[in-house]
Parts: sequence; C-alpha cells; structure tokens
Amino acid sequence: MLEEYLDWLQTKKISLTKTQIEKLNSYGKLVLKWNKKINLTAAKDLKEIVTRHILDSLMPLTIGFEKETEAIDLGSGGGFPAIPLAIALENTSFILIEKVAKKCAFLNKIKREINLKNIEVENCLFEEIDFPLPKTMITRAVKVDKKLITKIKKRGINLLYTFETSKPEDYLNINEYSLPGEKKIRYIVKREVK
Repeated sequence: MLEEYLDWLQTKKISLTKTQIEKLNSYGKLVLKWNKKINLTAAKDLKEIVTRHILDSLMPLTIGFEKETEAIDLGSGGGFPAIPLAIALENTSFILIEKVAKKCAFLNKIKREINLKNIEVENCLFEEIDFPLPKTMITRAVKVDKKLITKIKKRGINLLYTFETSKPEDYLNINEYSLPGEKKIRYIVKREVK
C-alpha cells in the first residue's frame, strides 16, 4: 500500500528501504485490524491509515527530526507519529506516553510483532513520569498550550515538534504540506521550548 506513495515521499526528500516499507505496511494493517476492537483512529480503511496517519507521521523528517537521537511522543494513541518515525529512524530511541491501557497493549504488540527495539511504551500521564526524559518531545494529538509548555520546560525538554493546521508565529523550522488527495494545508513545526 505504501508503495503507491513513494513518489510523493520522494518529493518531500524522504526515502525508505524495502524493509522499512514492509514494516510500515504491516503496521498499517495491524492498526486497521485493532481499530475494530479499540478506537485507535477514525480511519475506515488501509488507504486512509496510510495517507492520513503514516505519511503525516513521517513529515518531521522534512524539518530535521532525523538528527534527534531520542524523543518522547506524548499522547501516542495508536502510535502516531512515533511508530512510523521509529521504523524510519532505527537509531533514534522513542518513549511513547499513553494514558489508555488498551492502546498501550496495542503499542506493545506492535513493538513485538514489528520487532522495534527502539521504542518503550509507558502507560501513564505526563505528570506521573518519574524517570529522566529526553530533551526532545513530539506530539500529534495533544493540544500544546501554555500549561503544557510550562510542564515540559520544568522537565528539561527544550525542543518540541508539533503538527499544526495553522501557521504559528514562533518556530525554529517549519514545513507546509498537503497530504495526497487533500487540499488542506498542514504544518510540521519545530520550536524551542522557552
């Protein structure tokens, strides 16, 4: 399925190996299967999972995320964006924070089935984390407001990658894009936590 979008990824200067494509396809199929049991995404079919979630999750690679050696994914849900990024960046470590136990069970199943050695899944709220955190955070589903910024700053996080629907005023790096088959403009944003 992902093979249909390799040209689109190339236009974003994202290349994947055959093994990475196979793992991303397996992941998409597992999301579709598990989505019937627990609510991971509103996507109804594999094409929508690939275009709206997997491709979108790879967009941080257009603004330098591949330079990060470790990151925390807050509100990981069904694993977006951390799982696609962990597949693409085998040398980057990810901590996936998710408060819903069923979703954590799914994420751990993905870790085993796709053999992802670079992710750890934590079933907790951000406030409950009692271990050292990476300096970089990424989130796709959590609303970033002043309250969250204050919390992450206190924990020593100094870089934040977010997915936005409108162009923010403050950023270190930004990329504007539209997903295949969509006209809606999206932004992947890298900002300093101040």
